Amino acid sequence: MTFKQLEVFVAIAECGNFSRGAEKAGITQSTASQHVLGLEEELGIRLFDRGRGGALLTEAGKLFFTRAAKILSDCSGSRTAIQRFLGMEDVTLLVGASDVPASWMIPAVLGQFQKKHPKVRLEVHQGNSRSVLRQLVDEEVELAFVGGRFEYEHISFEQMGDDSVVCAVSPELIAGGRDSLSQAELCKVPLIAREDGSGTQQAVYESMAGTWINKDSLAIVARLGSSEAIRQALLNGAGYAFISVRAISEELANGQLMTIKIPGVKISRKIYAARREGRELSPAAAAFIELMLGKWR
Repeated sequence: MTFKQLEVFVAIAECGNFSRGAEKAGITQSTASQHVLGLEEELGIRLFDRGRGGALLTEAGKLFFTRAAKILSDCSGSRTAIQRFLGMEDVTLLVGASDVPASWMIPAVLGQFQKKHPKVRLEVHQGNSRSVLRQLVDEEVELAFVGGRFEYEHISFEQMGDDSVVCAVSPELIAGGRDSLSQAELCKVPLIAREDGSGTQQAVYESMAGTWINKDSLAIVARLGSSEAIRQALLNGAGYAFISVRAISEELANGQLMTIKIPGVKISRKIYAARREGRELSPAAAAFIELMLGKWR
């Protein structure tokens, strides 16, 4: 049973005539008859009653017509869906992003992307770097933008930019306006940290690997799940925290927060665009990653 046989059968059934049905299908009447005969032989039953009145569907033909017409309709709908997909019409692009890309980098290009591709709807799933990459592995998102590189098989990373992580605190907690802490003092102050799996927290621990500071010696009083939660805790005087400078740039500028220097500890990290290896990106994803890399790389 072939698609062409179904197409010819439906055309004849709709026209009620072999000649007009063949013309509709773009073939000769004899070829149309061969297609129908092939179908009838395969199914083991006559589909049309042929006579001077034209081609009338048998009861079996009526049953078969309903299903054949649905198959053709579904194929046509599938073809249209792919054409709209290629043309980036009525498409939803699923992207995963950790804090900094989700809160600052993606919003910065969103307007430009929408002007170029107004019929693409962007949906961002935000989480920490590890959870976002897990979503990419599980094919819940097509692209991921993260602030930490956790190794997963069959995931490729492309560096997209740099980010500075600073130790910040409310000036109200600093006696005499001090702007530095020794490594030993850092281990005594109340510290608010990100959760495990955070790219920020990974960068903090990696930077301390070259010092005598052990992460277990830090006085961590809370672990919070986002940069925004850390920022609010800092503003409310809950303690010290390592946080992306992008997340508190306004508070640093107006003096609500200040940075603290720690000898031997300087933290910078890479921001990455991640995708699955060996997989072709959709047109929408290809356009979006190109825009992100052009803006931030």
